[in-house]
Amino acid sequence: MSQTLDNVQDNKLQLMGKLTASLLHEIRNPLSAIKLNLDYLKMIEKDLPSEAIESVDVCTDAFLRIHYLIDNVLTFARKNSNYNNECSINEITRNAVDIMLPNALKKNVYIKLFPDNNLPLGYYDKSKLLQVFLNLISNAIESCETGGNIAIKTYRQDTDFVIWEIEDTGVGINDDDKDKIFQDFFTSKEKGTGLGLSVCKMLLLEYQADLYFESTLGVGTKFFIKFNPNLMQKNNEL
Repeated sequence: MSQTLDNVQDNKLQLMGKLTASLLHEIRNPLSAIKLNLDYLKMIEKDLPSEAIESVDVCTDAFLRIHYLIDNVLTFARKNSNYNNECSINEITRNAVDIMLPNALKKNVYIKLFPDNNLPLGYYDKSKLLQVFLNLISNAIESCETGGNIAIKTYRQDTDFVIWEIEDTGVGINDDDKDKIFQDFFTSKEKGTGLGLSVCKMLLLEYQADLYFESTLGVGTKFFIKFNPNLMQKNNEL
């Protein structure tokens, strides 16, 4: 019975992946039309009032963020991965924060980085690691009330292991939910899919990295990623 349920879940995930990829390809067409019109407005901006020019700039920035996220999701959906890419965990973290910053600002949530600048480089698929960081940062922002705080740290543990940590001052996780949050399709959000953390867990397992958390209801939550030292190159950092 358990095996049958697992097969059903796997089929749902595969179907959702195909539908998502198809939907994103369709979204690209109207986005291209929007971008053409924005480019046209930029060409005649000298004839536009300053308020309109500001609106065009804001819309252009929003288009670029959407386009970037679509490209990253489509890259994430592809099965082929290059494990030989040398990349900086700190650099990918900063990239993820830059992408999520507008969402944080809307809720007046403050994000602070505490990177260890002496970390080694890692051999990872940069786009997949970015997706993991984006999801964890997004969850932290959603968990926070207006005016909350998020701290993201990178550091060494026991000399060899590299830790990526995110702590929020959000609502915390119910004890009853703690054993379920990595399950496919489990979510406590009204409009959530329940796939974010399970996908993060799956991606990190490809690199033998461990994802775990600590949480106190009404106080906040910490998520940790413990990276496999065998995939880290020692003595270098971007």
